Amino acid sequence: MPKLSGLAVAASLAIVACSAGSTPSPAATAPPSQAALGLPAASSGVCQAIIALPDLSAAERAFSNLAHEALHGLAADPRLVRSKAARVLEAMEDVEADFSQSPDAAVLADDLTELHAAADAALQALGEEVPPCAA
Repeated sequence: MPKLSGLAVAASLAIVACSAGSTPSPAATAPPSQAALGLPAASSGVCQAIIALPDLSAAERAFSNLAHEALHGLAADPRLVRSKAARVLEAMEDVEADFSQSPDAAVLADDLTELHAAADAALQALGEEVPPCAA
């Protein structure tokens, strides 16, 4: 019979104890917090894109690398009302359309500013702190 180390025995007992008919607490099944998901990047990444202007390439990199995924996560947060999620997605679509062509810097700046406002409003609606933006 194989010999089990003390750590392996303790881990086995912990697993059995945790799974023996217990139900998870509501906190254990709650969606992760915004900080855990990195959702503040929805606002701060758009802010970095605004700051990068008039360098269109740098603005696009900031949007794509820092904000894009977080914006999708923010809009998909189940705590967010649909109208706020739609505003984020619509503003995001405008910015993506700008980047898909040779964007006019002034139009892009306006669209990024609108997206930043939508992201901040969504974060506030979730009761989360909005990161500062020096743009």
